[in-house]
This record gives sequence, structure tokens and C-alpha cells, in this order.
Amino acid sequence: MNLYFRLGFSFILLVCVSCNFHYFALANESNSQAPDLDKITGDKIRFHLIRVEENPKANLYNSPALEFELAKSKLFKLSRSSKLNLTYTTKTGTDTAGISALMFLLTLGIFPSFVETHSNVTFTLMDREDKKIFRDYSYPIQGRRIISWLTIPFYIVLPIFSDSVDGGVNYETSNVSLRMLVEAFEADLAKDCLENPELLETLRNKGNESIEL
Repeated sequence: MNLYFRLGFSFILLVCVSCNFHYFALANESNSQAPDLDKITGDKIRFHLIRVEENPKANLYNSPALEFELAKSKLFKLSRSSKLNLTYTTKTGTDTAGISALMFLLTLGIFPSFVETHSNVTFTLMDREDKKIFRDYSYPIQGRRIISWLTIPFYIVLPIFSDSVDGGVNYETSNVSLRMLVEAFEADLAKDCLENPELLETLRNKGNESIEL
């Protein structure tokens, strides 16, 4: 029993002091040029954010940091009183480290421990009162978490060249994954609004309507 306890304690200690490295990719990421947001003039689209949590604990694809990423948009802004809802939902799964976790422990953190994560994320724009859906956008996203001493140089260098990587000591949440999702949603919504000005007008008008809080 003491052996299992020591192995477990050693694994936890190594995880805590090792470097964590994340890589993310949108499964259906488009190679087309992003729309020019400066072509959309006038007021931003206002909406009330509803973040549907899978469980009380934040994860890589669903955390309070979502509000921070949405607030940076040139196209829309958050408003608690808006009659336009943006509902954010996720369905997340994780593939355990398996044999790589054992090798990580036996090599004192040199051999990497690999964990695969995947989620299907949906942004739904709907009327706050009658629940009419104006648009919804879904994004399958995949991630790989690598834990090892060897990832430290990659964590320092790769973020300079890629917007798809993240790391450090935070294992459960990531601004990078949320930023990728928000940017994809913003680009798709902007594209639809440029192609369909009536949609833009409808969303703006509904977003500017307010309810009493």
C-alpha cells in the first residue's frame, strides 16, 4: 500500500512542477481569408451571454475567460440587458494518458505524458423572449496536452510563431482555445452579416432592445 501511495504522490508532485504544453486545432478550420471587420460600420451587436457549464469545474473549452475573449471583439459586445441572447455550450471529452503517464512517472518527468481532449462548441444567437434562433455556429475543436520537462523550451519559443499553443502551470483552462473559438465565431458571423445586411440589422435591432433587470 505504501508503494502505491508513494508512486501516486510522486506522480502528483512531478505533474505540479513539470511544464504543461497545449496544442489546439479546429477540426473544420477554413483556409479562406477572414472578412474585413472594418467593412461593418455602425454600432456593435449587443447580446447577453449565457455560458452553459458542463460541470462546476472550468475546462479548456468552457471557463469564465470566455467573457474576456468576447469583450475584445470589434463586431459585438456584452450586455446583460439585451434581448438578444448568445448561448455558449460545449460537449467535452478526454482520452486519458494511459501508458504515457506511467512512463512519465518512471522517467521522472522526462518522457512526456499525453492527454487528448476534444469538444464540440456551439454559439447560438436567439431572441431572449420567444427563443427564436437567428443563427447558430458549431466548431469541433481538438487539443493535445503534453506534460514533461522537455516541453519547457517549446512553451517559451512556439507561442512566438503560433497562435495555437499554450502552456505553463495551468492544466485545466486556456485562453488560447477560447480565443480560437471566439475568432472563428466572429469571422463566420461577420461573413454572414456582410452577405446578408438584413441579418445584421435584425441582430442590431434585437440587441439594442432591453429588458428590465
